[in-house]
Amino acid sequence: MTLSSDLDRYLSHPLVGLDQVVIGADVLDSVHDIVAALPAHNSIAVLTDEDVYTTGSGTYLKPAVTALLETLGTVTTVALPGHVHADETTVNAATAGCAGADVIVTIGSGTLCDIGKVAAGTRPHVVVQSAASVNGFADDQSVLLINGVKRTAHSGWPSALVVDSNVLEGAPALLNRSGLGDMISMFTAPADWYLSSLVEMDRGYSAEAATMTRRHGGELLGLAPGVGTSDPESLSTLAKFVTLSGISMGVAGQTSPSSGMEHVISHLLDMANTARGTATAHHGAQVGVATVVVAILWRNMNEKLRTGSLGTVRLPEPDDAERTVREAFDWMDEAGSTSNECWSDYSKKLEHLRTVDAGAKIRDAAATWPAHAEVLSGLLGEPEAIVAALRAAGAPTRFSELENPSKEDDVIWALTNCHLMRNRFNIADLAYLTGAWTKTDVLAALAEAERIGAGL
Repeated sequence: MTLSSDLDRYLSHPLVGLDQVVIGADVLDSVHDIVAALPAHNSIAVLTDEDVYTTGSGTYLKPAVTALLETLGTVTTVALPGHVHADETTVNAATAGCAGADVIVTIGSGTLCDIGKVAAGTRPHVVVQSAASVNGFADDQSVLLINGVKRTAHSGWPSALVVDSNVLEGAPALLNRSGLGDMISMFTAPADWYLSSLVEMDRGYSAEAATMTRRHGGELLGLAPGVGTSDPESLSTLAKFVTLSGISMGVAGQTSPSSGMEHVISHLLDMANTARGTATAHHGAQVGVATVVVAILWRNMNEKLRTGSLGTVRLPEPDDAERTVREAFDWMDEAGSTSNECWSDYSKKLEHLRTVDAGAKIRDAAATWPAHAEVLSGLLGEPEAIVAALRAAGAPTRFSELENPSKEDDVIWALTNCHLMRNRFNIADLAYLTGAWTKTDVLAALAEAERIGAGL
């Protein structure tokens, strides 16, 4: 199956609520026909931000889309100010601004789309992508900031996506390179999801959803040079990747097909920068850099399991675990809201691991590891290949190369504590619970990343 045929096939999946995807050259005008075909479109809310978007040919995107919509009904522009975060205040403002509209049209990137999914509710929601920057356009979930912690919440499917390669060509190259970085997570996240199934935390592991985009991994790596030069055909293909990846999350009913340890690291870095009042890096670019370190950890842990040298699983006592979580996150706000939120999720994970006797399950898995390793061989990627692809695209491979780099201490903090944030099990959990993810281990993984042109 080709990437395009898989995309067409899964658009008709019974769990997918995305009705229409239009990707290619000169398809921007299709916004008019999509909205015109809706049962009601007399009142249209255009949700966007204050950024200026131009196409590769120099056309201003927002006026072009607004002009198309003004022939259909009354258009109200809801422009969210400043650097937009999907926090409660911003989501509420967007929801209020879009109240009463028959249809919502979101123009912008991933965060705006996440907000638009919430603001639209059950109303038709058409998304005009300004870049192929993340894979969160084509699913029914939104990443929201709750009590200072990034959480994934079910929202709503967009009705349609319009992705014009001329628009992508006009986007800053770093945004499309960020999309490549977000997709690079396919080389670690599905493996984390499979690992979680071994301790019954998978929430419905699906080999189909896990491999939906991963089976096209070779094509993604080969796409990197074209993404780096903003080649329109390459960007259209990247848009198909991020769309299919989003659909895989909808099919799975969770973000696990493309969100594992690497995404948690990115979320923690965003949280740290937000707490410090500093700018955050582009999500996908940050994910791409983190994926290299996670791939190294996976390789090291895989070797421990293969050779029978994995340490004993030791679950911390609840009081000790709570103390660890609070020591990790209490600095982020005086009220302790962040540590409360993280402990609320981590305590559920710890309780589950005790209930199912995770130590026994890991021992059973280790005893039959060749069978698991065979499955994982189709999910994991080599860190050297990941670095090569990011370099070929001109994307960052080191945290210090990100547009808004985090402090080195914050990177080490995020890597060390990423398993404490949410109620999911990934390779960092296994490493931590077997004594292989201390600060010393984190520094060793970063040193290994440095040897292949990545890391700090």
